[in-house]
Amino acid sequence: MITIFLIAISLSFDSLATSMSLAIKNKYTLRFAVIISIVFGLFQGFMSLLGYVIGSGLELVISRIDHWVAFILLSGVGVKFIFESFEKQDCKKTRYLDWKTICFLGIATSIDALIVGISLAFMQMNILTTIIIIGTITFFMAMLGFILGKKLSCHNSTKIEMASGVILILIGLKIIISHLYF
Repeated sequence: MITIFLIAISLSFDSLATSMSLAIKNKYTLRFAVIISIVFGLFQGFMSLLGYVIGSGLELVISRIDHWVAFILLSGVGVKFIFESFEKQDCKKTRYLDWKTICFLGIATSIDALIVGISLAFMQMNILTTIIIIGTITFFMAMLGFILGKKLSCHNSTKIEMASGVILILIGLKIIISHLYF
């Protein structure tokens, strides 16, 4: 169980960072924060399950491209955050995200769960319990991101949003480097 919790916490850091940067610059309702957090949790759980189902049968094919997909998605969101950090700040602005963007963020923050799911196929653990824990922890970490983002000053959001973008790009680079060299 400790291993599952550690895996879930480490997988949820992307969702934490993304929800925090969304909350810093934008005025969102609690309802919106809950919806985004649910989407992030569902994608983390689903991608873990998908990886588990794929298992060892397609591991070689997936391992050839997964790091590139993760890098492109995370870097794309990171670059978007960096460019948006240069926009004029409007602390009262509410930016509504459409479902397409919300799902894109869900995929981008959970692509690493697919890889972890593949490794879960080789471990002898209850996959249903595992994906429920992963999804639940991700939900709470995303909510924590919204809470922390609301507490941070909107006027400091430029640096924080830029840092969030850089962090997402670095996470993508870490995935590429670890797959190519380790």
